[in-house]
Amino acid sequence: MTVDEFLKLRDVEERRVELIQGEVVDMPSGGPVHERVKSNLTEILVVWLSQHRFGMLFAETGYRVDDHDSLIPDLSVLSSDRVNGKLQDLLRGAPDLAIEIVSSETAARLRTKIRLYLKHGGKAVWAVYPDERVIDLHSANGQITKLEQDQVLEDNDALPGFSTPVNAIFKGL
Repeated sequence: MTVDEFLKLRDVEERRVELIQGEVVDMPSGGPVHERVKSNLTEILVVWLSQHRFGMLFAETGYRVDDHDSLIPDLSVLSSDRVNGKLQDLLRGAPDLAIEIVSSETAARLRTKIRLYLKHGGKAVWAVYPDERVIDLHSANGQITKLEQDQVLEDNDALPGFSTPVNAIFKGL
């Protein structure tokens, strides 16, 4: 199935679904732990983005990365250049930063999504694992950095100058 066909489905707006390699994939709700981590990240990123005028944060926004893939990261950041560009191009390609909070995703599907984000212009993907309190930072250059609770998350590829303690992301768990 193509993204154009996918977007014409009657109930696509009412369901949480993605199109991955031409296949419609349901996205179950993440639950309270998932939402707490997403809320923590939202708060951290909104403050940083407002102070640095770097870009905008989006929550569960669909990106048309190619003709057969439409992905919805839990959170994403677009740089000011992209936000200020043509409106019709805003959600084409991958976001500069995609954040996936992993609660029910299979490992294979997550790897596919990370590959697609980075292949189609993403600068980084943060795979956040609440149960382990770990973040895997995937860079466009192929490097993967594992960050644990006692470390600091910095991502100079996607968010130059950004820094936050990893444990702040898992606050309240």
